[in-house]
Amino acid sequence: MRRREFITLLGGAATWPLTVSAQQQPPRPVFGILLVFSQEAGRTFTEPLRTYMRALGYVEGHNIAFDVRHADGKPDRLPALAAELVAQRPAVIATFGDATGLAIKAATNTIPVVSMSEDLVRAKLVTDLRNPGANITGISVMGTELDAKRLEILAELLPARSTVLLLADPTTHRESRPALHATATSLGLTLRESVVGTPDQIEQAMREAKDQGAVGVNLLSSALFFALRAHIISLAAKLGLPVMYQWPEIAEEGGLIAYGPSLRGAFRQVTTLVDKILKGAKPSEIPVEQPTRFSLAINLKTASMLGLTVPPLTLLRADRAID
Repeated sequence: MRRREFITLLGGAATWPLTVSAQQQPPRPVFGILLVFSQEAGRTFTEPLRTYMRALGYVEGHNIAFDVRHADGKPDRLPALAAELVAQRPAVIATFGDATGLAIKAATNTIPVVSMSEDLVRAKLVTDLRNPGANITGISVMGTELDAKRLEILAELLPARSTVLLLADPTTHRESRPALHATATSLGLTLRESVVGTPDQIEQAMREAKDQGAVGVNLLSSALFFALRAHIISLAAKLGLPVMYQWPEIAEEGGLIAYGPSLRGAFRQVTTLVDKILKGAKPSEIPVEQPTRFSLAINLKTASMLGLTVPPLTLLRADRAID
C-alpha cells in the first residue's frame, strides 16, 4: 500500500468513532405543551415547568425538547393546534384547563397526557381518579370546591350585607353555584356574576360592578384568571376593590387575599408525572393527584392601600401574612 493511501485510510478511520457515536445518540424526547393563552401570558405556565424539569435533570436542548403551542386567547383554535402538536409525536403532552385537555383528548388516544384542571373526572378527561384509563392522568386542583369557601373568607373583610361580583370565564364549571348562593344567603351577601374572556371584558365587568354597588370580587377558579393576574391586581388597585384569588402565591405578587393549594406544588406535581412517563410509566396506571393542603395568604400592604382592616381572627388563620 502506498504511504499516501495509508495515511488517508488512517485519517478516515479516526473519524469512524465520532460518526458512529453521532449516529447512535438517541433523539431527545419532546415535551409538548398546549395553552389557550398568548405566548406572553403562557410564560406563567411554561417558565415554572422548565424550572422544575431542570431540577429533575432535564436540560432543554440536551436531553429534552419543548414544543409549546399557544391559542392566543382563542379557544376555537385549540382543535387545530392540538392536531398539529399530536402530529409531531411528542413523548408526552401537558395541558392546563378543561378546554386544552379536551382538545388533546380528541386529537389522540395514544400519546401520554398530563392534564392540570379543576376536576378531571367532571371534565370527562379521565373516567376515575384511581384508575384514569386510556392515555391521560394529571392533577385535579379542586378549585371549584373552594369557590364558596373563598367567598366566605372574603366576606370577613367586607361590610355587612355587601354586594360581591363573581367573575367567571366561559369554561368555568357551574357546579359551585349552589354552594356560592347558599353561602351568600347565610352571610347576607348579594351576588352578581359576569362571564368574561378577555382583559377588556374583565375591566368592564369590574367597573360596572363597582358602579352598581359591588364592594368585592370573588374570582372563580380559572386558569385564564391566573394568566391575567397582573392585569387583575392592577385593576383592583385602580378601582379600590378587594379581590379574592385562587392561588396563595398571588398574594405575594400584590393580590389582596388568596386561598387554595400551592401553585408551585401543582406545577411540581405536573413535572413529576411527566418524569414518570418519560421513564416508562403508563398514564392509565398513574392515579390522578389532588392537593392535600390549602393555604390562606393575605397581603397586608395591599389591605392598607385599600383602607381595609383585616379582622384579628382572619389574620390568625392566615398561613402567610405578607407585609
